[in-house]
Amino acid sequence: MKRSKNDHIRSTISRYFKRRQFVESEMPARKDAQREQSVTDMSVRRRTRSRTSVENSLALTSISGDATACDQQFTRMKAFILGASAPYHTELQPLLFPLFAHTYLEMLSNGQKVPAQKFHERHSETFKEEQYQSFIKVLKKLEAKSDVLTTKEVIEFREHRFILNLSEESFHYMMLHLKAEDNMIMLQIFNQYIKINVVQDAGAVCGSKLEMKQLPDVLAESQLIKESPASVAPVIDGQQQEPTLEDELAVAIKAVRELPPCLPSICFFTFLNTYQGLCSSTISIDKKRLSGCFEDSSILVWNLEPDLLTRTTSECDVSKIVLAADYIHCLEDEIKDKVFSRSTQSTETAKLVGHRGPVYKSRFLSDSKTYLLSCSEDSTIRLWNLGTQTNASLYVGHSSAVWDVNISSTDTWFASCSHDTTAKLWTFERTYPLRSYIGHTFDVDCLDFHPNNNYLATGSGDKTVRFWSVSEGRTVRLLQGHRGSVLALAFSPNGKLLASAGEDRRIRVWDLGSGQVLKDLRGHSDTVFALAFDDTSSILASGGADCCVRLWDIQKTTDSQQIEGHSSPELLGAFPTKSALLSYLRFAPYNILLAAGASS
Repeated sequence: MKRSKNDHIRSTISRYFKRRQFVESEMPARKDAQREQSVTDMSVRRRTRSRTSVENSLALTSISGDATACDQQFTRMKAFILGASAPYHTELQPLLFPLFAHTYLEMLSNGQKVPAQKFHERHSETFKEEQYQSFIKVLKKLEAKSDVLTTKEVIEFREHRFILNLSEESFHYMMLHLKAEDNMIMLQIFNQYIKINVVQDAGAVCGSKLEMKQLPDVLAESQLIKESPASVAPVIDGQQQEPTLEDELAVAIKAVRELPPCLPSICFFTFLNTYQGLCSSTISIDKKRLSGCFEDSSILVWNLEPDLLTRTTSECDVSKIVLAADYIHCLEDEIKDKVFSRSTQSTETAKLVGHRGPVYKSRFLSDSKTYLLSCSEDSTIRLWNLGTQTNASLYVGHSSAVWDVNISSTDTWFASCSHDTTAKLWTFERTYPLRSYIGHTFDVDCLDFHPNNNYLATGSGDKTVRFWSVSEGRTVRLLQGHRGSVLALAFSPNGKLLASAGEDRRIRVWDLGSGQVLKDLRGHSDTVFALAFDDTSSILASGGADCCVRLWDIQKTTDSQQIEGHSSPELLGAFPTKSALLSYLRFAPYNILLAAGASS
């Protein structure tokens, strides 16, 4: 039994060395195996091996990995090389084809036929040069591991290592990318099939050719380096001129602008011990106040600055009621003085009470120290004076619960939407609505003003989004496609895009000019309650009942044939909030994302 176990170990070791392409003479024999080594021998061997070179810096284990990892790592490598600036792009571009071919062959060798064919279809169009076409046709005919092992052209291609001369700067530039993320499979291909020679002479790199042995009917030419259009110098008077510093700077600036957007810092406000039941939260535009709407008909306002909230006096304070029992020990004038002193005390929070049902939404005006607007289940909208902390106006017009309210950027008017399937337009001076927007067949759950204040978007339980003309009161766009109620809307600051989300856990980004869907973003596992664009209209933030903030790159172009997954490729990052449901999102200056929600 012991002997068979040792034989099994030796055969495993032998197979390992064969995968690493060691010849039998280099394999350790049984008699050479030493179970003990002296400290001196170990230190000498360690010092000898510590002399690093290009080859052992890329040395790794044999190639392994699933099809998705192979595809993702090659896609990242391709984007890195094609997007590199001169002179890195020119030196690194010849690596693309051998990386593509060996990745495809390894996927076939691992029995991943269907993913390998999709990989070939997706990336083979990158190599349109004539010297690649004959071998790409050979690769396309392969269907199984047996074909890889028996096809003459493929055998010769894999036996001859691809040799490339790189400058020291280009080599370190490439290694920074390979070490930045999980590029294990690409490193393994480098280890087995590609040899990098780091040269000091810049002229040797610029004039070098890929010293790959000629393969019959595989590569017709040995010159594989082809400059990109951005790196080709202009021709003046029949002579090719060197690119100027301004040209290289312009190319570098363009490459930087095309990079993925920078992720924001997230400032999250969590409501704890919300026994009253938090319905929603809002942060003022000047980032100085935070409000929370609760099911016990109250609204709480916090000052985000270090100062306390100071209450000013009013001629008639309806929030204080003096009863007859208060006169037992005090005279009337003394009671008034005590009520006055108590009302002017500074506190950390201000509690606004006046609604007769759960308060669903609140909005600050531009000056957060003046007024706050709120809507409730009692079908009313109230305007609160934050100086005196009292109710200033009561707006009546809806026949059922009011779900949302929003204010125009100029504080000229505000809009509300209700369970009565309508949206209404108001001014602060009149307590009745100016206009009603009728067209939805179910509850109107959310609304938002366009940045130019001439249009209004509404989302409804009838699974549609309507785009209204504020002045005319008619539907300009009817956006259909959601599979559940639409609960969140957000316009991009440039006014060209509208994002919508809700119960179907999908985020749709609409082109307002054509009314078509630009993006269908998937990734949330529960209802989405909040959306927000950044100032550049390139990043979209979303959050909801899955207790996670997700950031999306709206400007990213994706391949329609890309492999389907749980999350869309536009996803930049996901940031869980432990157990807090998201109810508010808004971007602030200096690339800060403000978020708020209650712990579940």
